[in-house]
Amino acid sequence: MATGDSINKANLGRLNSTRSVMTFSSVGSDILSTVTTANCEIALLPLKLLTELQPNYLTLEDGVLTSNNYSGGFNLFSDDTALIDGRKCRIINYIQRKVTLRSHSDYKDYRDTLLAKPMLFIANAKKLNSDSTSAKTFAIIVNTRHPQIRDKLEGGMNSAISSVMGENYQLQFTFHNNVREYLQKQNFELTEDNLNFSYTFKLDVFVDFFYLFGLSKKNCDMNGKILNLYCTNNSRKERVKLFLSKMTNPLIRMGSSLDFDRRPSVFSLDMIMEDPFLQEEEVNDIAPVLPLNS
Repeated sequence: MATGDSINKANLGRLNSTRSVMTFSSVGSDILSTVTTANCEIALLPLKLLTELQPNYLTLEDGVLTSNNYSGGFNLFSDDTALIDGRKCRIINYIQRKVTLRSHSDYKDYRDTLLAKPMLFIANAKKLNSDSTSAKTFAIIVNTRHPQIRDKLEGGMNSAISSVMGENYQLQFTFHNNVREYLQKQNFELTEDNLNFSYTFKLDVFVDFFYLFGLSKKNCDMNGKILNLYCTNNSRKERVKLFLSKMTNPLIRMGSSLDFDRRPSVFSLDMIMEDPFLQEEEVNDIAPVLPLNS
């Protein structure tokens, strides 16, 4: 008969054996059968898997990651380059994580852009308690169609405007703490602090003491339920591919015409007003999205 110590040692051995492999838990079929774009706040999966499932919008070739978002796709936030599975890669077509807006028109364009497409961030993480220095590159997708995410973004921007005393202010949104806590449950730790973006609204005023002394600099810590979309099974990949396609396909504003008189902007603008993929029965049958532990 096995003793308690021997059972514990056997369980610990199996646990260490599992954790010795640098893998990530896979999305379950039960989650795939209930999840819709409407109840996904934040999605997470390996970047290479995302490029495999969304080749029309993301390509990774010869050390260059290209985002094609002129008709759907993602708003990719970056700083020119990114480490992708240990290799420094150049990024083509992205939004700078730190921008300066110098007019109310710039602010409106930027705000519309943030809400027009899912946000995409690239982050690296390595296994906890591991001697290996290799890291896995993840794609973090923020679903701006989700009402809670949308409300938090709009609320943060509105709050920043109403609370500043001077003409200039700075607002930063960060997802770092939320993603860090989730990855820790998966036995990973972030190796970068780049899951954030900020804008500075700066007008030509002589002196703005509130801004100079940091009184007009605000931070908005974003939180949301994270859905793990990692999968290796081909049938699950097809389900995840369909899910991502519904999230990234361009949406047409119903009952209105496009505004061709708008001033051209450095930001890509195709404002999303409603989601035609979401049927009424889906709204009434939304299942909670729970994190998947390794």
